[in-house]
Amino acid sequence: MALALFAFIAWVIITVFCLIPKRLLIEENITLFFIYNIIVINIYTILDLDLKLITPNNETDMFISLWLHRNIIIPLSLIIFVNLVINSTTRIRKSFTSVVAFLILYFIEVLTLWVNIKTYSGWNLYLTAVTMTALMLVAFMIMKLITKLPERKLI
Repeated sequence: MALALFAFIAWVIITVFCLIPKRLLIEENITLFFIYNIIVINIYTILDLDLKLITPNNETDMFISLWLHRNIIIPLSLIIFVNLVINSTTRIRKSFTSVVAFLILYFIEVLTLWVNIKTYSGWNLYLTAVTMTALMLVAFMIMKLITKLPERKLI
């Protein structure tokens, strides 16, 4: 059940990514995907292996679901977030986009707990909210850094 659910969520996020208007170049989106992926993998590795605050489920379908969540859903959600923020013209719209992106990321994170993909031991949902907020801020700052590079092509 969890594998089908997270495969569906990943498919929806990939579809949304393909359909939204993107002001970032394809090279910038790919670079952002790899950077976000590295950051998310490092966070999960530190929380799981080093600090033992999150315990992943060892069943095969649960591991694949966690992999989809960690390597596709979170990075692509962050890319969708930065592309939508760039396209937003007013502060209200940017704030609304940020809140909706946060709620979606947080809901999916809570969903991983509900379907028992991972278990918190010494971790809680408040720290998850702080982590998701920090991820979104880092994603925004990295996007700003990449768009300010002098080699950026103008279309």
